[in-house]
Amino acid sequence: MRHVDRVVAALYHEEPDMVPIVEAFTTPEALDLFVGDLLGRTVDLFVASRQGRSAYGLKRKLMLARWWGNDIVTVGVNAPTLLSETVVCDRREDGYIIVKQAYGSITLTRRKPYFHKVLHSPVRWPEDLDRIEPPDLEEYTPQIESIAREVEWFKERGYFVEGFHNGPFVMTWHWLRGLTQFLMDIARDQNFAKRLVEFGMKHQIELSKAILDEASLDAIRIGNDMGTTRSLFFSPEAYKDIFHTWEKRLVKEYHKMGVFVFHHCHGNINLILKEMVDTGIDALDPLDPKVIDLAEVKEKYGDRITLRGGISKYIGTYNRREIYEHVSDRIRIGAPGGGYILMSAGGLPHVMPKENVIHYKEVVKRLRRYRPG
Repeated sequence: MRHVDRVVAALYHEEPDMVPIVEAFTTPEALDLFVGDLLGRTVDLFVASRQGRSAYGLKRKLMLARWWGNDIVTVGVNAPTLLSETVVCDRREDGYIIVKQAYGSITLTRRKPYFHKVLHSPVRWPEDLDRIEPPDLEEYTPQIESIAREVEWFKERGYFVEGFHNGPFVMTWHWLRGLTQFLMDIARDQNFAKRLVEFGMKHQIELSKAILDEASLDAIRIGNDMGTTRSLFFSPEAYKDIFHTWEKRLVKEYHKMGVFVFHHCHGNINLILKEMVDTGIDALDPLDPKVIDLAEVKEKYGDRITLRGGISKYIGTYNRREIYEHVSDRIRIGAPGGGYILMSAGGLPHVMPKENVIHYKEVVKRLRRYRPG
């Protein structure tokens, strides 16, 4: 089967020839350690990814997808980052990049050891929100055209292509308000919190529609981490009052455009899992077994959504026997009847022994194949 057909079969809860997979490394450092000989210096890709798409970058991305055997390729469609401007670029192996985003936030990303931090949030006071104007959609024209070419390039090679952008919680705290201040808004001033979310999401929906008019994406994946390993960042009531409506709207709008809608959400989200499924999403990830019981979710919601993930974010600490048993258990639970896509909860880390990375890859390749009966 082609990659795209395999994924679509899983989404329709049919059993394809193999369990679809989308896998990655946690950091550029891990990428260097494990496939650096194949791809060359990832520092070049690290820089290029923040300066626009290129044929060089696409070929490297394709090589990595083939190395893993991935069925899904992700392209970025996040509104603030598409019009970002690199302010400082240190190209050393342990260098960093400082970037100014479309709405005025400033972020720092260090390559080795990997580290990401918001240095400045543009909405420091409530009146700041009134002074921010979202970019005109015409400003995105070169980026939209570039995205369309990238999507077509991967689709010609048989891949299922998803576009990724942040959801209402992450979009707001990361690109507008800052995490601590936004959590205070949620607790003290929900009307202002809703205004912030509306600002970010309305512009993202408009941009996503413009992208979908030009690019034949198969899905939109909404990244909206809302919890720690212990619980949510906020109360279930706050989720229902502030974020649930926008998540439902995103799903409705994108379904109208003819694409699947995936939801990415790290953390212990058990208290709002039913409401998240009720938004109408087609798939949910990463289902980290530290906080999510794959068997329970399969039983409760496996007929309504596709489960994507289930591989522990601590896979890097497992020995070879534990890797085999863990992957075998995940496939045993998730794969029957379709509706399952294999993925680790955090990517493979640089601290994982190289022989274990190869072992993990070989185990997945061997066990993901559906067998009669």
